[in-house]
Amino acid sequence: MKVAMIQFLSLCIFLLINTQTLLAAEPEPVVDKQGEPLQPGVGYYVWPLWEDNGGLTLGHTRNKTCPLDVIRDPSFIGSPVTFRAPGLDYIPTETDLTIDFAVKTTCNEPTIWRLLKEGSGFWFLSTGGDSQSLVSKFKIERLAGDHAYEIYSFKFCPSQPGVICAPVGTFVDADGTKVMAIGDNIETYYVRFQKVFTYAQEKNPAFSIL
Repeated sequence: MKVAMIQFLSLCIFLLINTQTLLAAEPEPVVDKQGEPLQPGVGYYVWPLWEDNGGLTLGHTRNKTCPLDVIRDPSFIGSPVTFRAPGLDYIPTETDLTIDFAVKTTCNEPTIWRLLKEGSGFWFLSTGGDSQSLVSKFKIERLAGDHAYEIYSFKFCPSQPGVICAPVGTFVDADGTKVMAIGDNIETYYVRFQKVFTYAQEKNPAFSIL
């Protein structure tokens, strides 16, 4: 009887732990700094945790030609990005997304994010992507635990078996440019989101770059 009871309790504990793990992995709405769910097609700044500036934008790196790469500019508010999640009217965590910069550029190509191989085990986040392409599928992940506010990061982890899965972080280029990338020794870059139309948009009347 004692053995049966121990086995039953062990099974209950196993099921509880695994149920909690599954629940923790369930997609949930990504929220902005005001606690509102991110909406598809709406512009958001992607800011670092520690300030309301230095957001993600586009820049020339490597050979200084197109395509433009996704970079961090500490002296700039950043460029608005938009998110798309097919069939959903909000942006969830742990779900394949298409991410696009809502700006005009001099490069005659889409501003959709894509992963661009640059070396062995190293990829830059670049543009010129395609919403149907595997290399343009990114996810937003919420940092687990209790925090004063929600903290997020990007990762390249398409929902397809056998594909690389890695967090997005910062690589400092030879000229000091902070390029978003994945690869060896790339630490996760944690962010928060600020809806464009709830900020002082008059400071940036025409969103364009380069």
